[in-house]
Amino acid sequence: MGQDLKAYLDAVKRRKPDELHVVSRPIDPAYEITALVVKLEKERRRRPILLFENVKGTKFPVLTNVHASRSRLALALNCAPDAMLTTYLKAMDKPISPRVVDAAPAQEVVLTGADVDLYALPQIVHHEGDAGPYITSAISFARDPTSETWNCAYNRLMIQGRDTTSIHLTLGKHLWEFQRIAEQRGEVLPLALVIGVHPAIALGALAIGSIDEDERAIMGGLFGEPLELVRCRTSDVLVPAHAEMVLECEILPGKRTAEGPFGEFTGYSLGERQREVVKVRAITHRRDAMFQDITVAHLDHMLLSTIPMEANLYRAVRAMVPSVRAVRVPAPFTCYVAIEQRLVGQAKNAIMAVFGADLYMKRVVVVDHDVDVFDDRQISWALATRCQPDRDITLVTHARGSDLDPSTREDGYTAKWGVDATAKPSLGAYTPRHRVPPQVWERLRLDDFLPQ
Repeated sequence: MGQDLKAYLDAVKRRKPDELHVVSRPIDPAYEITALVVKLEKERRRRPILLFENVKGTKFPVLTNVHASRSRLALALNCAPDAMLTTYLKAMDKPISPRVVDAAPAQEVVLTGADVDLYALPQIVHHEGDAGPYITSAISFARDPTSETWNCAYNRLMIQGRDTTSIHLTLGKHLWEFQRIAEQRGEVLPLALVIGVHPAIALGALAIGSIDEDERAIMGGLFGEPLELVRCRTSDVLVPAHAEMVLECEILPGKRTAEGPFGEFTGYSLGERQREVVKVRAITHRRDAMFQDITVAHLDHMLLSTIPMEANLYRAVRAMVPSVRAVRVPAPFTCYVAIEQRLVGQAKNAIMAVFGADLYMKRVVVVDHDVDVFDDRQISWALATRCQPDRDITLVTHARGSDLDPSTREDGYTAKWGVDATAKPSLGAYTPRHRVPPQVWERLRLDDFLPQ
């Protein structure tokens, strides 16, 4: 499998030609790129990949909406859409260690010193009220200052100067831990920010596990071969050799700057905060590099993060309730779980497993295995007919959650709630569901009565 973004786009052209559109007309990166993606989704129910060849103020074409389709993400993993969960779990269970190479397409052009200019990149402003242009597709690659533990993550970047950005580090996450260690030692944290990658790399970067799990090896598991890495020109940080662009950086100790407001995945624009400062020491890229953007709070953003979250939560629930059947993340901070409940209390165990496995999870609904968690109407039906609020709702107070949750009084200090919407005392002993007799269902043909 090719490990570069262009190889993936070639596969889309061959297999799904209607889902890749090249736009030659000039477009303003301030608001217009996001507006076009959103209008296509709302007015035409379409979510194609868009490549803008003529973006005002930059020589780099902009690629966006890459991840806005489950079937396209499945194509990236070389599997069927309904096999993405098992494919991702296999990569987590059987990771493949990366391989370091000496030369890479990602370093065909190397810019250092006065040639480093973030203003030469597309200055994309996504939403009304955003404080300025943001880079939303950058994947951070960094190492624990005290060990060989590596971490990859998505972190939003607000362009603050020719060689300076702010960075949003999620409180309590692994990169936040690395930066705190470096800062306590009075040291910079070397960091690489990678822009424009094959979706398998993007999905692997979002794997949720213990701090010693190497997302780079999960990327290899998704590719079915070692991820090829190359050493940065200004540090020992290793980055994907086939990326479109790399920003070689340092997070400065003890430095903070105003960042935001910015419209986030919650659908809200969160206000100005003090964030860490990043100095860019070099920019490397392909000669014909594309600049990748992610349309925040829309499917390009939400689907990408959902698949790794569902895999991690399935794995966590399976450790507590082996009869788990399905997991779905339908909205921010929300998880639906279907289990075949064989013992009283397993639904509550599933709720606690989800809360323990993902910092962001705030609301969990557990249903029986006869309920399709991908059908919101069935979830509502189970809540209405199998749940008594005074008996089946579990509240957890004073817990850590997302610092992007606008309902919290303090950043990320939150309450959580889980709902046991399973039949009591068991599905087998519960009031039976009505149904059409199976033999009638099987023999009745719609075309015999209502021809197309």
